[in-house]
Amino acid sequence: MHDLPGLGITGALVLVIAYLLASNFRDRLQHEKTLAAREGEHASELTAVRTAYEADLAGLRVRLAALEQRLAELETELDSERERRRAAEDAAARARRQRSGRPVRGASDADDRNPGPG
Repeated sequence: MHDLPGLGITGALVLVIAYLLASNFRDRLQHEKTLAAREGEHASELTAVRTAYEADLAGLRVRLAALEQRLAELETELDSERERRRAAEDAAARARRQRSGRPVRGASDADDRNPGPG
C-alpha cells in the first residue's frame, strides 16, 4: 500500500509528460504548416518581383538601344555640321583673300579657318 500514492503521482507525471509531448507534436505540425505556407508565399512574391524586374530591365534595354541610336544620329549630324562649317569658313577665307588681292591657296588650308589675331 505504500506504493499506491507513489504510483498515483508517477502515473500523473506520465500523463502530464504524454500530454506535453502530444501538445508539442501538434504545435510542431502547426508550425511546419505555417512555415510551408509562408515559404510558398515568399516564393510567389519572389517570382512576381523577379518578373517585374525582368520586365523593367527589358524596357530599359530597349530604351537604351533607342537612346544609343539617337546618339549615333546626333553624332553623325554634328560631324556633318562641322564639315559644312569648315567648308563655309574656307570659302569665306578665300573670298577675303580675293578681295584683298592676296593669292588664293587650297580650300583645306587650316590657316584660313583660324587666321589668328591681326
